[in-house]
Amino acid sequence: MKFIKLENSDSREFKEAWKMYESSFPSDERRTLELQKELIKNKKYNFFIVIKDKVLVALVADWDFEDFLFVEHLAVKGEFKRKGIGTELLKEYLSRNKQKTVLEVERPEAEIAIKRIKFYEKIGFRLNTFDYVQPPYGKDKNPVPMFLMTYPGKINEAEFSSIREKLHIVVYGLEKPLLGGQIN
Repeated sequence: MKFIKLENSDSREFKEAWKMYESSFPSDERRTLELQKELIKNKKYNFFIVIKDKVLVALVADWDFEDFLFVEHLAVKGEFKRKGIGTELLKEYLSRNKQKTVLEVERPEAEIAIKRIKFYEKIGFRLNTFDYVQPPYGKDKNPVPMFLMTYPGKINEAEFSSIREKLHIVVYGLEKPLLGGQIN
C-alpha cells in the first residue's frame, strides 16, 4: 500500500480522489473544492491518495500538529469497501506515524455511526465522550455534534480541551473553540 501526498489540485489523481471525497461525506462534513484547493498548500495539511496494486483505493487527509495527527477525512473507494482495505490502510497509517492520532466520529445515534465506531475500536482507537462539535465548513454548512476518537488510548479533559482548541482554530478557522452547548 502506497501513500502519495498530493500537492497539485490540477492533477488527474486529485480529480479522481475528489470524486471519492464528495461521494463519501455529507455536505456538512466536507469542504468545497475552492477551499480544498487553497488548503492543499498548507504545510500542516496532507492530502494523500492510497494506491494498492497500482489502483487508487482510498484517500486520507490529515493535519500534523506535532503532538498529534488529526485524520480529518478517510474514505475508501466504493468498489473496494468491505474488502479489508480500510483496516489495512489504517493499520499501515498508524504504523508509519508514532504520534497520538485523533479523528472525529458521528455520535452513536444511527446504525452506521455505531458500526463506524466499532470499526475504529477494533483497530485500537478509543471513544472519548466529551461534548464536541464539528464547526461548519462554511457559511452554508451546519455544525455537527460528534465525538473524538484517539489512538492508542483515551485522552483526559485537559488534553481534549487542547485538541479541540487546535482543531477549531487551525482546521476550521474559528477565533475560539466552540463548546458543546454552542451548536445552534
